[in-house]
Amino acid sequence: MLIAIQYLEPGPHLARVSPQKAGARLRAAFQRLPIAMVVLGWNLPPRMVEACAEQCARYDADLYLWQPLLTGDGSFQPPLAWHTIGLSGDPVAGHQGKADFTFICPNRPAAREAALLHLSDVIAGGFYRGVFLDRIRFPSPTIDPARQLACFCQDCRRKAGDVGLDLGFVQESLQQLLQTAEGRRAATYSFFSAFSTVQAEAPPSWLEQLLAFRQRSITAVVEAAAGLAKARGLKVGLDCYSPSLTLLVGQDLPGLAPHCDWIKLMTYARAYGPASIPFEILGLANWLMTLDGESESRSMACLEDATRWPLPASREAVRHGGLSPEILTAEIRRGRAAHGRQLLAGIELVEIPGVAELDEEQIKADSEAVLAGGPDGVVLSWDLCRIPLNRLELVSPLYCRPTTRSATRKGR
Repeated sequence: MLIAIQYLEPGPHLARVSPQKAGARLRAAFQRLPIAMVVLGWNLPPRMVEACAEQCARYDADLYLWQPLLTGDGSFQPPLAWHTIGLSGDPVAGHQGKADFTFICPNRPAAREAALLHLSDVIAGGFYRGVFLDRIRFPSPTIDPARQLACFCQDCRRKAGDVGLDLGFVQESLQQLLQTAEGRRAATYSFFSAFSTVQAEAPPSWLEQLLAFRQRSITAVVEAAAGLAKARGLKVGLDCYSPSLTLLVGQDLPGLAPHCDWIKLMTYARAYGPASIPFEILGLANWLMTLDGESESRSMACLEDATRWPLPASREAVRHGGLSPEILTAEIRRGRAAHGRQLLAGIELVEIPGVAELDEEQIKADSEAVLAGGPDGVVLSWDLCRIPLNRLELVSPLYCRPTTRSATRKGR
């Protein structure tokens, strides 16, 4: 089983990390696990990249650049005019106002061109054997689909019109649909249409067409980005939502598969933050309950029917680690059914108060559930800086199988 790890995500904490410390911690990780790939954060000082590259060379591991595509990244700062436009007609704000979670529309020609040009610049030269494309999606609408489902900009309207989809009509129809509890439940079932157990009327054809249009838009820009990387001889990995959540953000696993060497699924069942299963499910549960008469039990039952997951009856349980490990097995199997390339499960091992607080028994149970799903490997996420080293020792016997590359690894 292939083992990869993410490392040095940009943030204030990196001010305390010298190149020497960065290299030493990565070396400590290699000494505990047969790591085959290291996915390194963007905009790092050259000396820090070089220190990590030295360790990867010593242990025969591929070094990947971890790079956002459709958001800002600090050096790439998209103007407001490029942001996605939500169902309400307003630009969709990023999570907590962060630039690297504020999305640009892939159908805006100037935005697309600038994003691809920036990618071309950052992958030129260096120590990398591949690029790991992150933020390859539309913003998640789960906090409030009535405002945040995107994109309805003029460029999207024109491009949709070319394939016979009237986004003005879709926008008005969807706004009306979401005014009632019944309409919101119907939209929720549509977001999970591949898995829903509800035998209801088929979703409106215009809603299906909108969701498919969004998927084609994301696939097209990923194809272009991957082409730039492959032209430089780089491998390509993709950061994708957990399979049941991909339709929410415009990701199409079968459509993306031909344009990459591997896909990482963000199968985060314990963490609470954008893209994690608890965060996205609770967003929808809270939104369903904003209408009078919608109870917590009814909202959670709707989501259980939609996802075909064994969900707890309370939001509190979802928020605090109460999801069944069975969900991880189901999600990896769904990903395997949709994606024919190398499939890796993203497993959160970070310890961040209020975001990810794990315990040993839970980690073991989740690991067994992941293995039952049959992935080709795992990506230990989402930053080695925040992963206690004893957790690497804990998962080593769980994920190290006779098929790992540890026996032939240099420097072991």
